[in-house]
Amino acid sequence: MSEKKIFTYNVPVFKKKLQTRTWSVVILFVLFVIYNSLQIPKEARFQFFTIFLPLLGLFFWFLRRNYNKQIEILSSGKVEVEGGMLKQFDSNGNCASIRIKDLETIILDKFRGYDRIILETKERIYPLVNIADFQNLVLILESSSGVKRKEDLTDDRLWNIKTPLYFLPSFILLIFVYLPNLNEKFPMLTKEFLALFFNINLIIYLLYIPEKENHINSKFSLKRRLVFICLVVFFFQVYTQLEKVGWFNR
Repeated sequence: MSEKKIFTYNVPVFKKKLQTRTWSVVILFVLFVIYNSLQIPKEARFQFFTIFLPLLGLFFWFLRRNYNKQIEILSSGKVEVEGGMLKQFDSNGNCASIRIKDLETIILDKFRGYDRIILETKERIYPLVNIADFQNLVLILESSSGVKRKEDLTDDRLWNIKTPLYFLPSFILLIFVYLPNLNEKFPMLTKEFLALFFNINLIIYLLYIPEKENHINSKFSLKRRLVFICLVVFFFQVYTQLEKVGWFNR
């Protein structure tokens, strides 16, 4: 009987990345709210904060809850290899098992900055993401199944060397906004209009770029979450502009 091998997830790496993402979102969101509150006349700021402070509090609560939940889920999960079977346990103790001899393909790639092992059988695909000792796990799978690994070197980063090209319209508009002569001829070329245009540019970019499939839940998409955040920002921008022109006082 083969010895049981237990592989845990790389929690420190995940925690570090999650903290970076969470604090980045919090800081950007707070700065955005502060900036837009300063664009509104003093007499209208109370109404602004009355509407958006509860939303801000709900947003922070959701981020904290989501952060703790993700750490808990990852810390409780594990992967076991024993007796020719690979078993993946989630935080609730549920188990998904694979007979290693049934493996047809083993692919190594990067998914959102994490090392990922994609195991394919005739029936389905099993992704294993962010395993702490994934190289040792791959060696065991190769030895037991007789299948050699393949490596997918496709770049899955959200931002890459070509990204600035997609934002060329925003860069051009930035130059126009700070050209005195054009600014006088076209009053609409303001910093607020630039911010709105850049946000729309960002939404189009996010909708256009490809995203690697996670093979678990197609609804769990980083692109969709980022687009949602950009749409919330767009709502803020439109609200502040309408407030400045007195739309809500009519």
